[in-house]
Order: sequence, then structure tokens, then C-alpha cells
Amino acid sequence: MKKFFIGLGIFLIIVFVGFKFIMQQKDLGVKADTPLITAFKQRNGMSLQSSDKKVDLNVNMTSEEISSVFAVWEEKDKNFPLHNVQVKFNSDGTAEASGYLKIGNALILAKNLGYSDSDIEKGKKYIKYVSGDLPFYTKGTGKMINNTITLSPTNFQIGKINVPESITQPASTLVSDMIKRRIDQVGGADIKEAAIKSGVFHIQGSIPESIQY
Repeated sequence: MKKFFIGLGIFLIIVFVGFKFIMQQKDLGVKADTPLITAFKQRNGMSLQSSDKKVDLNVNMTSEEISSVFAVWEEKDKNFPLHNVQVKFNSDGTAEASGYLKIGNALILAKNLGYSDSDIEKGKKYIKYVSGDLPFYTKGTGKMINNTITLSPTNFQIGKINVPESITQPASTLVSDMIKRRIDQVGGADIKEAAIKSGVFHIQGSIPESIQY
């Protein structure tokens, strides 16, 4: 974790001092539509009210639906660290994602997910080099089998700058851990399989009937 924050800090200094003018989000052509999530919940027996029950899922979700999940999270949680997220699933089993990372909110999320103060402080000292939200783009593969997450990014960009593999690989490990911690916080989720298949995101398992954001 320490090496990751040091490497990321050095990279951010270079990017934001010398290349601020090219920091724009990559448009993947996917539009979020939050009513899609309401329809998805109703179609799969999920409740809009608080509930301790579980529902079984064996469904495919489109790029628009997954992008809309992020839009709903952003709408419901004022501290959600991602903005204007677009997710695109490709027929070759890869996925792309772009959006903006709100650095300050990311640190709040890290605290809420139980990361230590020392780890958070390592990241906070680099915020002074960042002005505004941080545009990102990533491409690669990912899956979850029996609640174990595997992420394999092949490309990671901040703005239009390619992030070196020495940062990309530790970052993917950190993101995997954050996803696992968030699932544990939700409680009751049992994901047998979550993977990209034929341009959609296939999910099989059980989740709480009502998910609190």
C-alpha cells in the first residue's frame, strides 16, 4: 500500500503540473438512465423499501444498466466518489469504464470502508496537487467467482495519459479490496458468478432484497 501511494503521488505531480490541459473524460457513448434500475428491481423481485429478505438472481445486465447503477449511487450518496460513470461491455469479454473520481470523496469512502488512518494520510498528502475531479479511463477483464474478485486491467489512463503498470497493478488490487469491503458492508450477498459474456454482464447468486446506498 505504501509503494502504491508513493508511486501514485509522483505520477499525479507530473500529470497535473505538466499536462493539465488534456484532462478530459473519454466518452464511451453509453448513457445512464436511472429508471432502468427501478425497472430492474421490479422485474427481479427487489424491494424499494428496507427489507432483510434475499432474492436469487440469474440475469444479464447491459452497459446502460450498469452505468445507471453508478448514476443511482451518485444520486443517493452525496459522498459517492465517482461522477458521470460510463461502463461499456464488449463482445470479446472486455469492459471499458470512464468517469471522474472525486478525490476528497474517495478519502471519505476509504474511511467508511475501514482503511487505517495511516493509509488514508498517505493518500491525503497528494491531494494538494490535484485541482478538481480526476478523469479516468480503464479497459480490461474482470470477474467474481464464489465471492472472489479478479480484475485484470490492460489499460489505465488519467485524462489521456497512460498510467504505468507499476501503478495500474497495485491500483487494481486496491479496487478489488474496496469492492469486497463494500459487499461485506451490504451483507447477505452471495455471488456465485459475475462475468462479462457476449457484451453483457452476467450475474448469478443471491443479494439482499433491498440495498441501502
